[in-house]
Amino acid sequence: MLLDSLKYFSWYNEPNNVRFVENGMQIDTKPQSDFWQNSFHNIKKDDGHFFYCEKNGDFSVIAQWSFDNMIASDQCGLMLRIDERNWMKVSILSPDMRNIQIGAVVTSNGNSDWSSHFLDSLPKEIWFKAIRQNNDYGAFYSLDGVSFHQVRMFTLLPSNNTIKVGAYACSPQNRSFTCVLNNFS
Repeated sequence: MLLDSLKYFSWYNEPNNVRFVENGMQIDTKPQSDFWQNSFHNIKKDDGHFFYCEKNGDFSVIAQWSFDNMIASDQCGLMLRIDERNWMKVSILSPDMRNIQIGAVVTSNGNSDWSSHFLDSLPKEIWFKAIRQNNDYGAFYSLDGVSFHQVRMFTLLPSNNTIKVGAYACSPQNRSFTCVLNNFS
């Protein structure tokens, strides 16, 4: 990661610990942290960790993550955010560590939905990509950083030219999760 480019980034809910290691920025999440609004679980959580910059107009962004101590519901991925009630996150996660998933959550007007794509096994690293074209968005993942697979196409309302774009991590269970943001471009 280019340290100079990080000066344009801010934290929304700073994690327990952040440090720079040989291959990137290591993040230790706070236990019981998450992003979710109302639907199904009837809870509002907005205390996950989001490292972001603000973007205008069309863009394409890629985040590369690595991890090795993931347990059920731990997450690291990419987030696009207008406000607490309107955002998208795409990440790797597993509700039970038997079914590894790429999950995409779009929260609109304070209600989250969830779509998922199952993986054969838990990778050691993963890439996520998000694009914006006009007011339409796409979310993708890759296991090799070259071939990206579409997870979701969506719209975020209210339409706003400026949007927060960045990497996110959280651990809804009662323990911390350590992950490394290897690259963000």
